Amino acid sequence: MKKRNVWLILIAALLLAAGGGYAAYANFVVSPAEATPEPQVQTTTVRRGDLIITASGTGTLVPAQEVEVGFLNGGVLVELMVEAGDRVKAGDVLARLDDTDGRKAVADAELQMAQAEATLDEQLDTTAAEQAVAQAEIQVTQAEVSLASAQLNLAELLDWMPDESAVALAQANLAAAYADYERVVALGEHADDQLTQTRINLENARNQLAYAQADYDTAWSSGRDWESYMTDPTGEGPNPTGPSLAKQLESERESTQRKLVSAQLDLEAAQAAYNLAVLDTGDSDLKNAWSKVVSAQASLEDAQTGPSESDIEAARLQVQQAEHSLTQAQLSLEADQLTLEQRDTAQAELSLTQAWLNLEAAQRNLEQTTLVAPMDGTVMAVEAQVGESVSATPIITLADLEEPQVLFWVEETDLASVAPGNAVNIVFEALPDYTFPGKILSVDPLLVTVDNTPAVQSRASVDLSLYLVTPLSGMNAEVEIVAGEARDALLVPIQALRELGPDQYAVFVVQPNGELEMHPVEVGLKDYVNAEILSGLEEGQVVSTGELESTGDAGGSTTGEVQPPGGGMMPFLGGQ
Repeated sequence: MKKRNVWLILIAALLLAAGGGYAAYANFVVSPAEATPEPQVQTTTVRRGDLIITASGTGTLVPAQEVEVGFLNGGVLVELMVEAGDRVKAGDVLARLDDTDGRKAVADAELQMAQAEATLDEQLDTTAAEQAVAQAEIQVTQAEVSLASAQLNLAELLDWMPDESAVALAQANLAAAYADYERVVALGEHADDQLTQTRINLENARNQLAYAQADYDTAWSSGRDWESYMTDPTGEGPNPTGPSLAKQLESERESTQRKLVSAQLDLEAAQAAYNLAVLDTGDSDLKNAWSKVVSAQASLEDAQTGPSESDIEAARLQVQQAEHSLTQAQLSLEADQLTLEQRDTAQAELSLTQAWLNLEAAQRNLEQTTLVAPMDGTVMAVEAQVGESVSATPIITLADLEEPQVLFWVEETDLASVAPGNAVNIVFEALPDYTFPGKILSVDPLLVTVDNTPAVQSRASVDLSLYLVTPLSGMNAEVEIVAGEARDALLVPIQALRELGPDQYAVFVVQPNGELEMHPVEVGLKDYVNAEILSGLEEGQVVSTGELESTGDAGGSTTGEVQPPGGGMMPFLGGQ
């Protein structure tokens, strides 16, 4: 503002200086005869009035929204619920296709979905698999215990050694049993010849076994073997009689062994015969006493002889069976653990997801056999009939006719007048006596070509409530755009404005003494004729619009050209 005031003061000073210089020149330098006549100033009065800036265009009444709808997939049209002119609501059914295949596809997809869910449930349920693993672990433990027991039993049999204390105890028990038996025999009167004879035979067999055992021990514990017989006792060379002596020793040992085995068998036979004889006596005391003797003898034999080869072989077989059972149990456990670990839940979940997607797709396809209205509107056209095979192309056109719009075009030179919100006045060619108000809704960002001319395309609302008549969609219209409007405003001709700078203006006001005084003004709307003065002037003031310049030397005619006062220092504005 300060800079603006400074400039105004400088301009005023220059104007005053120029005027003073001109007066001095006229009075003192130029002779009265040579002085030019005083120029005539053209003036006008500041008045009040209306200033309206407009542009015009042509257009067509169109629906606020228009859509073409059709089925996404082709098929046979079995139902058509609407015809041209019908009003529908959003969601209303417009038409249907044959949905037999669609319903079957949904049923198949639902079955696959149920199967996928069941498979996933089985994979997620670990109860059965965990129970199988636990049972297999128990079986492995049992097999390990059985194997350890069998191995221990075999080791005990293989490592068996006579227990001298056990043998001594068994011998003492046998002696006590014999003593008790002899006591029973002595107390009773057992004169049974058979019993007596079997007892004598038993004693003889025992004696023979003792003799045979002594001979056997003597033969096998003499300290000489085959090699000792083959060497001369003097140590000077081979013994010539060694082979014959060695064979003789071997023969003697075999003979004592056969006699020992024979004596053992005879004792067993004599013992059995005596046992039967005792049982035949009918004396219970004698039977009990002898039974104790037999039991004591068996205990002594067990303590002395140890396990037999058959017992050891049976123990080995038991170990092998236990090892086999353990191997089988371990294999079963590994299989159950693998089954538990390799549950393919990821694949089951993927299958379920795929089944769900298939079901959704089938349901969508089934839903797409029904065509519904996407919005409220009026059916403008139907392009199909029941029974026809339709493709995936639009067959029904819907339009919103409740709030129609005017699609219009103006020349690109009027672009400044076209802006959203500007008021419009619409007159339809078919209804020339009615003017419908509205306002611009949108302006397209690109120029279009109309009748081979670039044009600005816009949309405007139209108020149809003022009249009983209703224009029809597609009617042509003339559109007047109100780009600016000032009512009862201070107005001056456009020629009165003097431009001081960008958007800075002034006017020369005629004073009562005829002199001109510059007044800065604030300008509002402007057209090609008038300008709106917002501040700086008052109604009724007289302002200069220019000067009429004359050519006195050439005959005194006047050109009629309007010039600014002060020698044209400020540019003349011819309009906007």
